[in-house]
Amino acid sequence: MEKIELQLDDKTLEKARMLAESRHCDLSELVAYAILKLAVVEPPLDRLLGLYASEPEMIDEIVEEVMRDRAANPINQRFEQSTT
Repeated sequence: MEKIELQLDDKTLEKARMLAESRHCDLSELVAYAILKLAVVEPPLDRLLGLYASEPEMIDEIVEEVMRDRAANPINQRFEQSTT
C-alpha cells in the first residue's frame, strides 16, 4: 500500500470527516470508496429507457406505432404539407 498526501480546504475536509463518520470508516477508506464509485466503466442505464434495454423488438414496435399514429393525425399532415 502506498501513502499519499492530499491538500483540502477546511470546508471540504470537514465534509469528508462527516461523511466518514456517518459511514463508520476513516478518511482513507472514504477516499478509496469514492474512487471505486467514480471509476465506473459503464454508465448505469437510464431508469426509464433501461427498462427496455433487453427488448429491442418491443421498442421497434412502439416506434412504428407512434409513427403510424403521427401519420394518421390530421394536424401532423397539415404541418408536413406546409413545410414542403
